[in-house]
Amino acid sequence: LYDTLPVFRKIINQCDEILRSYLEKPLLEVLFYEKDENLNPINETTYTQPALFAVEYALAKVWMSWGVIPSVMMGHSAGEYVAACLAGVFSLEDGLKLTAERGRLMQTMTENGEMYTIFESEKYVKEAIKEFEDNVSIASINSPIKTVISGDKYSIAKILPFFDSKQIEYKKINVSIASHSPLMNTMIEAFRRVCNEVKYSKAEIPIVSNITGEIITDKILDADYWCDHIMSTVR
Repeated sequence: LYDTLPVFRKIINQCDEILRSYLEKPLLEVLFYEKDENLNPINETTYTQPALFAVEYALAKVWMSWGVIPSVMMGHSAGEYVAACLAGVFSLEDGLKLTAERGRLMQTMTENGEMYTIFESEKYVKEAIKEFEDNVSIASINSPIKTVISGDKYSIAKILPFFDSKQIEYKKINVSIASHSPLMNTMIEAFRRVCNEVKYSKAEIPIVSNITGEIITDKILDADYWCDHIMSTVR
């Protein structure tokens, strides 16, 4: 895409320039990493989130250049930042700043966090984790029978035998953080300060909120929403 689509290349180069203020390694170096894959910086949350933002934003701009204009925007977790940016809620510069700082702050909370996909309904999983709600939460509902839990790995280790006993399948997610869980609470005030530096504008395209699963209006225009977004289940 970078080699063949001028619009994609231009946007990625633009994102690379903006992100040099926030990342130690340039975005282009991360996206086109050619050394030991186990050492690829894209596997670190600090780089994963801004890289995802840049690629998603560039892809959307390519589609828009082809005349594919969205009626409604939606993004999963960090993807909602891209949706909001494309809808005009904040600038590309502010969108990348928010995403880079979000990733950096999350990266500092890697020690005890884990995430698992449980192949069962939200209602069932919520019941299974209720004794551990201070440390473990439902991070996302990806289908009626695919529910992600996130939180403290020691608490999760006590929950998994329950699913074993019921022969419910689960799978560990290869991430170093427990996003959308109580473990993120300690980063919220630092992130709130970043959110308060951003200029917000009314969305020009309707956006479906991860928090409610419904069209959101003015609530998306302040720091409270984006801080709640980190702590809330992705619906």
